[in-house]
Amino acid sequence: MTDRSDKPRVAMLGALAPDLRAGLAERLDLVAPDQLPQLPAAERGGIKGAVTMAMQGAPEALLDLLPSLTTLASCGAGLEKFDEPALKARGIALYPTPHVMTEDTADMAVALVYAVARDIVAGDAYVRSGRWKNGRRSRATRVAGKRAGIVGLGRIGRAVADRLAGVGLNVSYHGPRPKSGLLYHYVADIVALAAAVDFLVMTCPGDETTRHIVNRDVLRALGPSGFLINVSRGTVVDEEALLEALENKTIAGAGLDVFAQEPVPNSRFLALSNVVLQPHASVLTHDNLRELVDEVCRILGASAQ
Repeated sequence: MTDRSDKPRVAMLGALAPDLRAGLAERLDLVAPDQLPQLPAAERGGIKGAVTMAMQGAPEALLDLLPSLTTLASCGAGLEKFDEPALKARGIALYPTPHVMTEDTADMAVALVYAVARDIVAGDAYVRSGRWKNGRRSRATRVAGKRAGIVGLGRIGRAVADRLAGVGLNVSYHGPRPKSGLLYHYVADIVALAAAVDFLVMTCPGDETTRHIVNRDVLRALGPSGFLINVSRGTVVDEEALLEALENKTIAGAGLDVFAQEPVPNSRFLALSNVVLQPHASVLTHDNLRELVDEVCRILGASAQ
């Protein structure tokens, strides 16, 4: 193990998951947010690196305590919690970790496609409850051969598209503009895309340009045989419209890893049998933890182990 004196001293700008903090602490001298004000000004002035979570951002009050900060590693892909011009004005370079999140988030999107279409969660409960002896469950929806629409064909969206195409779905996509060199069909209007597919998969950034991009018109176009999958951000979906669609069965179902309110989503979701809920857990894999620790330590100048 690296001696504390040999580790780069790094400020935490928010809470880190215990396993992530433990992994980083092997190679970084972490200073928790509540410890920063207690450090002498000279020690705080020597801290050049910091780490945060994408969903927490960089609180100004903590930045004010770190006048020499130059490098900020953000665990996650999203940038919506950061004031990038303000960071730049302070001379701080922001380094998100999107590529570390790609494979696991794409896996979760595909898992949710199967989970909601094949009713896997309810099937598990059916066996555990002993009801199987009373007869077969109702039929579910085949995935192979269906049509998928990806909203946001960035790094994650492309990985989802490739996976779904690989298991036999016809894939098209929507975004601000078409991308060159792709076999997937571009649809300029999200309502038209929703009307043309069986699965609408959200992988776009969560910012003001995409806020409530999935609205009543989109859900109406998706229709009673269509499924919504969201591994993006809760803000991209008008949740009131989604809840109404699920409750009234004007769409077939949804698979959600993100919500407008976290970690306590709208309680109306809990009463629904046509939605599969996940706790914003797309990237919670052992592989992601190992790669994320390596990437943050690389950004912040820690030696490899």
